[in-house]
Amino acid sequence: MPLPVVTPPEKEMLKGLARFSELARCSSGLPDMELPEGRRAFLNVLGFEQPQDDAYTSPFGDEAKAAVGHLRAGFGVSFIECEPGTGVLMHNHATVETFLCVKGRWLIEWEGQEGNGSIELGLLDFFACPVGVPRRFECLEAGSDEKVGLLLGMVEGNAPAAEFSPSAWQRIEEFKRQQAVSA
Repeated sequence: MPLPVVTPPEKEMLKGLARFSELARCSSGLPDMELPEGRRAFLNVLGFEQPQDDAYTSPFGDEAKAAVGHLRAGFGVSFIECEPGTGVLMHNHATVETFLCVKGRWLIEWEGQEGNGSIELGLLDFFACPVGVPRRFECLEAGSDEKVGLLLGMVEGNAPAAEFSPSAWQRIEEFKRQQAVSA
């Protein structure tokens, strides 16, 4: 049986365009983004819905609005900007998460049977992380004449769930207590 063919008007086709120079940067929406080591910006390209369970977060947070949000593609795509030394705390996903280094050098770390493992990504290196494996990423180097590194994150699913590890929640709560004491 042949695949269905559609011929939409140009206006409909252009709803799928996301120009990098016009993407909105979102630096909030996840609990660890307030921490010095968790500061990052999402430039959400192709989005998905929030998970239905309030116990989980969306991988790109609940405030990063997608430039292309009308399609249910089965995955989400977002650029992630970080200064060296920053990234995300240890977390896991209910779906596959993949990374492509666009600028700089990045560390991807995960929890494994023999302890934590890691890999460094350079320009255009790609890494896929399986479902349920606790992982984190950190910008190691921004690249020549740059202040931030750029990583492309792609997450499977139309409403994928993510959760921070117990150690990440400890760090978040510790930071909140420090902020309350110094206020």
